[in-house]
Amino acid sequence: MKIFVLSIAFATCGVAWSAPDTLLLEQGQALYEGAGSCVACHLEDGKGQPGSVPPLVNSDWLGDTNRTVAIVLRGLAGPIKVNAKRYYSAMPPQLLFDDEKIAKIVTYVNNAWGNTGPEVTEQQVSAARASLPEDVLTPEAVLKRFPFPQNKQKANGTYTPDFDDTLSVIDHPVVYRTFMPGASPAAFAVALPGNQYYCWDAGESRLRYIWTKGGFIRGNQVHWSSNGKPIASFNGTPYYRAQSSLLKPENDRELARTNHGTPFYDTSQAQDFPFVIEGAKGPPKYRGYRLINGYPEFRYQLGNHVIHEHIKATEDATGVVRRFRVEPPVELTFNVTLDPAAKITSSAGIVDHEGLLKLSAQQAREFQLTILEREPFIPVPVTNTQGEKTK
Repeated sequence: MKIFVLSIAFATCGVAWSAPDTLLLEQGQALYEGAGSCVACHLEDGKGQPGSVPPLVNSDWLGDTNRTVAIVLRGLAGPIKVNAKRYYSAMPPQLLFDDEKIAKIVTYVNNAWGNTGPEVTEQQVSAARASLPEDVLTPEAVLKRFPFPQNKQKANGTYTPDFDDTLSVIDHPVVYRTFMPGASPAAFAVALPGNQYYCWDAGESRLRYIWTKGGFIRGNQVHWSSNGKPIASFNGTPYYRAQSSLLKPENDRELARTNHGTPFYDTSQAQDFPFVIEGAKGPPKYRGYRLINGYPEFRYQLGNHVIHEHIKATEDATGVVRRFRVEPPVELTFNVTLDPAAKITSSAGIVDHEGLLKLSAQQAREFQLTILEREPFIPVPVTNTQGEKTK
């Protein structure tokens, strides 16, 4: 998708505005849409995700470029109102970009999708980096430093959520965009009804791991400090882990150590993508996600083929079902990581002893993988002194 800008200037609210150089905008767009970058949450069209990720299209929050730069540099954790709508998905600080790249990204966002904002310079970003506190920002901290004009305060700000994010019983899907151990910066933590949890990595367009024992992550800013380096934690042990060539050995201790030196490892160039399609070269391209009854359906592209992946818990909550659609359908091989703690079956074809699942184009049109925990946790009924079962 190319952007075209007219090289004209006009007055907005008494201030002259002219579109930045087309090459600069194209460079900013390439960074915005890169693997593990802004597109992972805000999507190519800048519209975000309802209730989760706020839009960048015509957003009041972009009215102050200093505010925008601060949020990109330090991240934002906490519930916010944007254009009178509520959102609750934390934004990690963009630690992988230097000041020049951040300036190009913000300049692109300021001028994409009908937005008309100023060009941002590397010097502006450097000055902001030097003056801002190290911690991830809260909406309150942002609004104190960069308040809205009075006529926009009602529609933009913060709010008190009506649920506790230290969730113990999951009765509805919960989706957090956050840092996760053993994943690229563009990770999602998802809780499913029945208390199945998984990490999905948009940087590599693949499921990372699934767990159930030990509970979900802390989803707010509590697990962030020191500019975002500590990652989210959970007490459980994954019963399924997908293989990655860039994290060895793949064990629980190493998953917890991925924030040593850097907050996570960059997996965007991994060459072991599980889908193999003849003629499709290079890494997959993440295309965003949409919510279907609250459950995310992730979309990613390999060559000319778009893969849709929708994950739900099994009816008895002893595992998960990964539903796939491939458009247009094509013969493919799916390299399924075999894990001794999990049982894996496919609705089409057979997963062989090496974990290879070969599907015809007709089979690949729609199929599903079921991943079950071999030793699921089953609550033991408690009895009273009379031998009667209690709740």
